[in-house]
Amino acid sequence: MTHGKSNVTVQGIGGMVGTINQIRIDRYIENISIQNINFENAINELNKAREFLGSPEHILGSIATKHGEVAEVFDVRFGNADRLIRGEDPNFTFDGVGRTAAEDYLKNNLPVQSKFVQSNLSMDAVLKHLSDYPDFVQNGGTYCIPKDFYEQIESWLKLSPKELINLPAADGGRLARNVVERVRELESKTGKSFSELVEPSQVNYDQVMLNRANGTIDGKEQEIINIDDAKREEYWKMSRASVEEGLKAAGIAAAISAVLSFSTTLIGILKTKKKKLSELTKEDWAQIFKETGIGAVKGGITGGAIYTLTNVAEMSAPTAAALVSAVLGVATQAIRLYKNEITLDDFMYNILDVATEAAVSAVGAMVGQVLVPVPVLGSIVGSIVATTVLDLIKKHIFGGGFYVLVKQAHSEKQFADEYKALVVAFDQACSQWEYMEKQISGIIRPYIQQSESEFSRKIAVLHDYTEGI
Repeated sequence: MTHGKSNVTVQGIGGMVGTINQIRIDRYIENISIQNINFENAINELNKAREFLGSPEHILGSIATKHGEVAEVFDVRFGNADRLIRGEDPNFTFDGVGRTAAEDYLKNNLPVQSKFVQSNLSMDAVLKHLSDYPDFVQNGGTYCIPKDFYEQIESWLKLSPKELINLPAADGGRLARNVVERVRELESKTGKSFSELVEPSQVNYDQVMLNRANGTIDGKEQEIINIDDAKREEYWKMSRASVEEGLKAAGIAAAISAVLSFSTTLIGILKTKKKKLSELTKEDWAQIFKETGIGAVKGGITGGAIYTLTNVAEMSAPTAAALVSAVLGVATQAIRLYKNEITLDDFMYNILDVATEAAVSAVGAMVGQVLVPVPVLGSIVGSIVATTVLDLIKKHIFGGGFYVLVKQAHSEKQFADEYKALVVAFDQACSQWEYMEKQISGIIRPYIQQSESEFSRKIAVLHDYTEGI
C-alpha cells in the first residue's frame, strides 16, 4: 500500500475515531439538556408545595390538624420531584380525588390514605379508616404514615413475643405492645402484611408542622440539588474517554485496515500477475493474508493512537491521524534505512515527502468533513482529493516529486559550498585592487597635474609666438 493510500486509510480511521468521540460528546450534551429540564420540573413540584403553604387559611382542619393535609401535599410533591429529577414520569397525583374522599391522593393510579396522628403512631386512625371504608384495601388502597413512625413500628415487629412482653415501659414497652397489637389486627382483617398495607411517608411527623414546613421544603430542595449534581457528574464520567471505548475504536480500525489491505493486495496481485481469482496459488494467498494481518495490526495501533491523541492531547481527529500517519511513515523509512535499502539522503528526502503528504491529507480531511458532513466519508473523500492534487503538483510542477526537487537544491548547495572560497577570494582581490588603485592615484596625481600645467604654459607661449608672425 503506497503512502498516499495509507494516508487515506489513516484519515478514514481518524474519521471513525472522531465520530466515536462526537457521538459521546453529543450524548453528553443531550443528557445535560434533558437533565436541565428534569431539574426544572422537580423544582416546580417543590414550588407547588411552597404555594400551598403560602395560603394556610385554605388548608383543611384546625391549627392542630392542618399538618395532615400538609403531609399529603408533601408526599405528592416530594414523591414526584424524586422521580422527575431522575428523568422518570411522576406517579403521584391529586387529579380526580376529592378533598374529603376515601383516599387523599393516587400513587400509580391506586388510592392512598395518609394518616399523621400521634395516637398509637397512627395505627388507631388507620383501623378507624378501614372500619369506615371496608373495601378500601380490596380496591388496591394503602396507607401512608410518618416515616419515623413507620421505622419505629418495623423495629418493634422484629421483636419476638417474649422480647416485646419484657420491653420496659421506660423504653416504650407499653406503646410498643399497643401498636403491635393494632398492626396484627390490621393484618388479620385484611389478610395482608404490614409492609403490604402501610408505607412510610417522605417526611417525619414533626416536619409537617406549620412552623417547620417551609424548612422541610428547603431541605428537600437541597436533596434534589444533590441528586442533580450527582446525575451531572455521572453524565460527565460517561462522556470521558475510556479504555473500553479505546479498545473498541482500535478493533474497528483493525477491521477497516484489514479489509482495505486484503482488497488492495488482492487487486494488486491480480493486476501485476495478470491472473484470475481462481488462478491464485497458495503463495499468492499467503502473501494476501500476510498483508491483511499486517494491515489489521497497523490499523489497530493507528486507531488506538488516534483515540489517545484526540482524547488526551485534545487534537482534532484529522490532525491526530496526520501525526500518526507521519510517525508510521518515518518508522517505515527508518527500517528501510536500517536494512540499507536506502541511503541517509534518501531517508531525509522520503520523510519530508511523508510529512508533507500527511499534512496535506489532514487538511483535505478537515475540508472534506465540512463539505461532506457524513461521518468518516467526508474525511476519506477530502483526504483522497487532497493527496491526488498533491501528486499532480509533484508530478507536473516539481517534475518527479520532492525527491528530485530537494536533490537539486542539495546539489546547488554543494556547488555553492565548493566555490564559496573562490568567490570570497575574488571579492577580497577586488577590494585589494580598489585600495591599490587609490594609493597609486594619490602618488602620481601631483606629477600629472604639474605636467598638465607645464604643457598648458608652453601651448600659450607657442600661441603668442604664432600671433607675432
